[in-house]
Amino acid sequence: MAKPSEACAGVDVGGTFTDVVVHAPGHRPRAVKVPTTPDNQAVGVQRGVEHAWPGAPLRLLPHGTTTATNAVLQRTLARTVLVTTDGFADVLQIARQDRPALYDLTVTRPAPLVSHEQVVTVRERMSPQGTAVIALSEEEIDRVVRQVQRLEPESVAVSLLFSYADEAHERRLCAALRSLQVPITRSSALLAEFREFERTSTCVLNAALAPVMHRYLSHLTARLPGPTITVMTSGGGTAGVDFVADAPVHTLLSGPAAGVVAAGAVARCAGFEHAIAFDMGGTSTDVCLIRNGQPEVSTSAQIAGLPFRTPAVGIHTVGAGGGSIAWVDAGGALRVGPASAGADPGPACYGLGGSAPTVTDAHCVLGHLDPDRELGPADGTGLRLDVEAAARAIGTLPEPAGGALGILTVVRATMARALRRVSTERGVDPAHLALVAYGGAGPLHASALARELGCRAVVVPPTPGVLSALGLLLAPARYEASRTVMAPAGDDLTDTWQALETQARDELRHQGVTGEVTLSRVADARYAGQSHELRLAVPNPDAGADLAPLLHRAHRQAYGYAVPDEPVTIVTLRVVARGEPILAQPPQDWDLGQPAPERSREIGLAGQTVTARVVSRAGLVAGDEVGGPAVIEQSDTTTLLAPDEVAVVDEAGNLVVRLPG
Repeated sequence: MAKPSEACAGVDVGGTFTDVVVHAPGHRPRAVKVPTTPDNQAVGVQRGVEHAWPGAPLRLLPHGTTTATNAVLQRTLARTVLVTTDGFADVLQIARQDRPALYDLTVTRPAPLVSHEQVVTVRERMSPQGTAVIALSEEEIDRVVRQVQRLEPESVAVSLLFSYADEAHERRLCAALRSLQVPITRSSALLAEFREFERTSTCVLNAALAPVMHRYLSHLTARLPGPTITVMTSGGGTAGVDFVADAPVHTLLSGPAAGVVAAGAVARCAGFEHAIAFDMGGTSTDVCLIRNGQPEVSTSAQIAGLPFRTPAVGIHTVGAGGGSIAWVDAGGALRVGPASAGADPGPACYGLGGSAPTVTDAHCVLGHLDPDRELGPADGTGLRLDVEAAARAIGTLPEPAGGALGILTVVRATMARALRRVSTERGVDPAHLALVAYGGAGPLHASALARELGCRAVVVPPTPGVLSALGLLLAPARYEASRTVMAPAGDDLTDTWQALETQARDELRHQGVTGEVTLSRVADARYAGQSHELRLAVPNPDAGADLAPLLHRAHRQAYGYAVPDEPVTIVTLRVVARGEPILAQPPQDWDLGQPAPERSREIGLAGQTVTARVVSRAGLVAGDEVGGPAVIEQSDTTTLLAPDEVAVVDEAGNLVVRLPG
């Protein structure tokens, strides 16, 4: 039997629930859900850990948080001053001058996080080659510090022209600005890459988030002083608290990234190398394409219309969750979301004061959810559903809206569009993909959506409601070092590769990562004259300096053609360092509690009332089959099967529904 101090807990903070999965050698995994505490997420994290692993110490606590995401969406950010090169004060306002919606004459862009009055310019200039065109004087540094101080910032972002080529001016400015005793974000340290607008936007986002994240992490470490706490980053790995406090922009997709990591592992265990991760929670739905068991990672993402260029898994998010509120627009059409009832007051059926009709209320009225089953901790503190309150909420909608069935039809249409966005719209045939369904609400919709898309199968893991928390135990420590080089494909880049490898390895060691660290090389490349790059995995460091063949293959796969005679430019080099995860693969020995006896109840399905089997997931073992119509219940979610569907339990404990096609 393992010592209690060897236990590790993965914690995912969602919009409605905080999920905890505890792994300790010699013990079966434990999973609990507790309500999220929006005012201070650290409170919910502490409660969840105490429920899942009471009275015993933890060694590691990797967690995913929506602190940074919520701060940006709600604009509850620190007052930030931007310091940039003279002549570039309007870099955030000018942006790329593209049209977010080509034919929308009334479209409005999000306001920059830093107003024009909060920008301080510096008389200095670097060339793209990294030589000083206008030197930075000590007198100019003193003037900038005084001007920034008069603006009374809570945080400062320093992003100078071409600082990725030579960071000397930024370093000198930041050293002087530290006298203000506020967080300083230096763009050349955060993102040593070209494209001034995107680098400046990323730098400003980070600076505006730094005080917010520092407060949250301070509260969390004070409440949980025992374990080593790490944070999930957008790129699909974890990072240390100190790193995240200084670079919180890396956590903008923290929670969803953990779920995608776990979904890839689950798909592999079920025998599917290619899949779509489908995570439907209380507030939103996240989808992501998985190829060869790994989520795709990009370096170009947005949040609330604001670009950032840190590594991020390719997640597409829509405002469709269990708490999404149904409403009727001015034209009389039923809409669902993006507004959500959240955790407080929550859907009407939670009995916590909510009165607006939600997706969860629709499931409750249709009999998909058992009103006698407790949601959350099995200790009397969970929630019991109020069917009458749900019916009253649904009844506030006009009759043409279609009631509960209409709500499910509309919300599924929204999610189907999201799934097509990462599959068919990218030239990927869903017939070759499995849909990995998780989140508290995902398995209720998975089969209907998979059939609409034409997916080959649905995979529901043993604990889908806490899969993102499990993903934190499956995710490695990860750091990506990058540098823009703008070099012909045939150039010898050995020195740059080696410098990046040293930087990446040293950063993980600095964060306290012990054990084996694996390094992989990635290059962003493009044909001459193109304005976008493709991310290329460089498989063998000894394969030679010419990376052009890699681009030709990638371009043909992405766009259907290649241009071998065109010169190739290597834009940016990257080295990804990964540590060893806590778990190498998903556990199979989950404690799902005591199975309830099989029974039946009337449910609404496809506009009809049918008698469905009600099966306890805890009573199923490998090889068991459940034919629809059926409702498979467990503490963290419910799986819904149509009359012609059959779910089979595989050796890993997953429910696998094979679909015709």
